[in-house]
Amino acid sequence: MLKARDIMNAQPAYCDMDTPLSEIARRFADQGISGLLVVNEDRRLLGVLTESDLIDQQAKLHVPTAIAIFDMVIPLGEGRFERELDRMQALTAGDLMSGPATTVGLDTGLNEIAALMNDSELHCIPVVDGDNIEGVITQHDVIRALARRQAG
Repeated sequence: MLKARDIMNAQPAYCDMDTPLSEIARRFADQGISGLLVVNEDRRLLGVLTESDLIDQQAKLHVPTAIAIFDMVIPLGEGRFERELDRMQALTAGDLMSGPATTVGLDTGLNEIAALMNDSELHCIPVVDGDNIEGVITQHDVIRALARRQAG
């Protein structure tokens, strides 16, 4: 039976609470990752930040509307848009993360991990041994492991 230790990424990506939104988005794009573990200066897990957390913030952004009258465009809510954009640009990992993080141990079974991800709508789960972060498991890791198991 496959366990967390068998399917985890043993080198998870980290950031601290003060990491700005712009750097988080760049790391997701440049490194091809879908989540970051948010840690303190002692590398203790504080929470998890995923692409979905960024998308949720983007969905909250108010985009201004405009009315066209006699060939003139009159923006409505432009000031609100600028304030929202400024607010978003000031966000950090600490503002966006989900925490405390749901974790699993090294010996947690694949079926339990898959059920936990499904039931709790989690995109990634840190793997811990006591207070030590050992790795991370993403939905992609679970799907790959399930496919390997099916192929047999």
